[in-house]
Amino acid sequence: MMQSYAAWEKRVRSLVEALMSPDSEPLRGHVLDFLRAGEHGLAIETLADWIGDLEDPAHVAPADRTRVLDLASDFPEETQIRVRHALADPAGG
Repeated sequence: MMQSYAAWEKRVRSLVEALMSPDSEPLRGHVLDFLRAGEHGLAIETLADWIGDLEDPAHVAPADRTRVLDLASDFPEETQIRVRHALADPAGG
């Protein structure tokens, strides 16, 4: 990773806190558990999967989707592909 792990984790935590409501607590816990375990790739992939699975895609602003993509940018290509795929609009829009 180009940036420090601590700075990256802080950015992920901030995004998780901003996006995930209390009813998302189990998934929020998984993302934070992955961070604590040093499983950074799994943390960002889990966050991207959650966003991609939302019934109302408008719940997450395009700028926040871009933040997730940016957070994945320092990871190996396979992680970046999984994150991009998870965030892709299935309707093609």
